[in-house]
Amino acid sequence: MQFSLETQGKWQTVGERDELLRAVEEQYDLEVRSYTQEGPIYLLATSAGKKALKASNLSSFELAYITDSLANLEKQGLRSVVVPLPTLEGSRFFGWQDGRYFLSDWIKGRHCDYLNENDATAVAKALGHLHGASRGLRFNRVPDTRWLMGMWPAHFSRRLDQLKAFARQARKQTTPRAFDRLYLRDFEAYYRQAVDALEKLTSSDYGSLSQDASAQAFCHRDLAYHNILMNEGGARFLDFDYSLVDLGLHDLADLLLRNLMLVDWQWERARVILRAYDSVRPLEPRVWPILEAFLQFPHEYWQIGLQYYDEKQRWSEEDFLNRYDRKLKSPALRNRFLNTFAKALA
Repeated sequence: MQFSLETQGKWQTVGERDELLRAVEEQYDLEVRSYTQEGPIYLLATSAGKKALKASNLSSFELAYITDSLANLEKQGLRSVVVPLPTLEGSRFFGWQDGRYFLSDWIKGRHCDYLNENDATAVAKALGHLHGASRGLRFNRVPDTRWLMGMWPAHFSRRLDQLKAFARQARKQTTPRAFDRLYLRDFEAYYRQAVDALEKLTSSDYGSLSQDASAQAFCHRDLAYHNILMNEGGARFLDFDYSLVDLGLHDLADLLLRNLMLVDWQWERARVILRAYDSVRPLEPRVWPILEAFLQFPHEYWQIGLQYYDEKQRWSEEDFLNRYDRKLKSPALRNRFLNTFAKALA
C-alpha cells in the first residue's frame, strides 16, 4: 500500500472511458474532477479533497486483515498510519474487473532520510507507538503466512539449509563466475555466524516471549525510506503489503540494520534508535539476546544468495556484484558492532 507524495504529472479531466474512476465515484460517493497517474498510483482531485488510488495484487483475505488492522490501530489513537477509506458498503477496498483497489487521503511530505539522525529517532519512536497500539488489537483472522510468532528458529534453520545449497551450486560451476567466487570466499564466515545466531536464539527466552500475547505486534516488515513519510505530524508509515504479526523486535531489528548499513555500523546510531524506541515502548532485559541473535544472522548474505541462485533475478552479473558490495560492505565493522552489542546489552 504505497502512496505517492507529490506529482509533477499533468492533470487530466475524467473522460467517458475512465471506467475505473467512475467506479471510484460510485464506491465512495464523491466526484473525481481530475487526475494524474504515477506508475500504479492514481492521484485524484475529488469533491472530498485529494486522494490516492492504488491497485493491489493481494487476496481479499489479506487485504481485509491489513486494512482492518490499520483501521483498528487508528481507533487506538495511532496517527502514524495511513488508513484506506471505507466504501459506502463499509469495506476498505473494492473489486473492479479482475483487480482490487483502495483509496486513501493524499498525504503531503517527504520521504524519510536515514542519514539524518533526527529522522531515524522519529521513526524509532513512531515504531514504538505502532507496536504499543498493537496491544489493543485482536488478531483473530490472520493469514497463515502473516503469523510469525514463535517461527524464528524454523526460519533460521531453513535459511541455514539454503545457505549450504547456494554454496553447493556455486561449487558445481565448471567455470565459476565472479559472483560464485565472491559468495564462496565469504561462505564459511557467514555460515558460522548463522549457526551461532540460531544457537543464541534457541538458548534465549524467545520461546516464552513468543507465548506472551502482550508481545504480539502488527509489524510493518518493510521499513525502506520510501515507505515512511515525514511531515509536521512526525513519521507516518506507508505500504503495509508485507505486514505480519510478530514480536516488535522484528521491525526494530529491521530499522537498526537499515540504519547501520548506511552509517558503517556505528554503535552510537544503534544507541540512539534503541533509546528512542525504549522511551515509548520499554524493552525488557530478556529481549537483548533475542535481538542480538536476529542482528547477527547474515540476512543480507542469505537474501542475495536467494536472489542469485534460487530466484535467478534478471540482473546482470555486474549488478549482483554491486549489490553484494553495497549490502555486505565493511564486514570487519559489522563484526566489531556485534561484539560491542553483545558486551553492552546482551
